[in-house]
Amino acid sequence: MPLDVRSLYRKLLALYPRSFREELGEPMEQTFNDLYRERQKDRGLPGFVFWMFVETSVGIIREHALVWAQGDSMKAMLSNPTSAAIVSLILSLPLGLLFIIFNFDIKPLTTLVTSWLTFNGSDVNGLGRLVLIGGLLLLPVAFVINLLSLLKKEAPEIKRKLHAANVIVGVLILMIIVISWGGLLVEEIYCLQGIRCD
Repeated sequence: MPLDVRSLYRKLLALYPRSFREELGEPMEQTFNDLYRERQKDRGLPGFVFWMFVETSVGIIREHALVWAQGDSMKAMLSNPTSAAIVSLILSLPLGLLFIIFNFDIKPLTTLVTSWLTFNGSDVNGLGRLVLIGGLLLLPVAFVINLLSLLKKEAPEIKRKLHAANVIVGVLILMIIVISWGGLLVEEIYCLQGIRCD
């Protein structure tokens, strides 16, 4: 057999989180090798190999999700002010980019984004609603993530440090929040007064 399935399985096991791999990687590899040797005589060997790879891949995703859900990697990432600023900036990109594209009227991008997010240039489609509502909800989350890293103290007796990246990103996100949420609020006030409803 030109393709060594056992070495591929060993490489697949290397994708597990380190703690899981150190504890259970070797027994899993041994079990796979034993079952593989037993099944080599059967016709069902390709199906066995396929399902073992599928089950192991699902297990890898599940273990990484558990590690991430425990928050160790997220806490470490968000405790670093620069990382928190980058995460906040990424979360605010959907509405931030739309704001830049439409306010500065960047012609090729305006036409492209309008065709993607609307039916006929005026009625918002499903993707447009997802981008707008999702972007509006992500803005406060991005602001809080950025703010938490600004408010964190190194120790009780040490003063808080203001990091330039966090301050700049925080101000940008706050501007986008004020413009987008404020614009929606003004639009609703006009609509409630019967002046105009778009």
